[in-house]
Amino acid sequence: MQPPGAPAPLAEWWQRLVARIIDGVIFGIANWVIGLVFGAILLAGYNSATGTTTGLLGATAYGIVVAIVMTAVYVAYEFFMTKMSGQTVGKMVMGIKIVPTGTMLPPGGLPNDVALKRAGGTWGGYILGIIPFVGSLLGGIVVALNGASQLWDKPLQQTFADKFSNTVVVKIK
Repeated sequence: MQPPGAPAPLAEWWQRLVARIIDGVIFGIANWVIGLVFGAILLAGYNSATGTTTGLLGATAYGIVVAIVMTAVYVAYEFFMTKMSGQTVGKMVMGIKIVPTGTMLPPGGLPNDVALKRAGGTWGGYILGIIPFVGSLLGGIVVALNGASQLWDKPLQQTFADKFSNTVVVKIK
């Protein structure tokens, strides 16, 4: 049974989790590549015995730059993918789609404003990585809490980002 406001049966929590794990593998690869590139450019050389760098920036500044760039990459990935089709790669594999609440199942993706709100709400917490020492942990907690929020939301199983953007995630196959 689909609840009022959902244009199709809702995706199960585990389908959404597996989709995020698939997207997480993509992000992990992107994070590794970006970390290497920025490390080579900004740190150049790091002496583990003394903790000194010979690059353009120190380790803290490097962490801030990478946090900003990776947050932008995460938000851009989610925005462009959901704008085009309402799905990320993980959602395509799992047969689920993000759709506006209370409307018919659209054939394409989300409107720009909805896609941007949802992408920012989903991944924006990673910007907390700019806070030295604890930011990455805090950002991870915020992003995880958003993902987990669907577990206690009834009847539409919306995350905080879904509520912010007025969307639901439904099964399409």
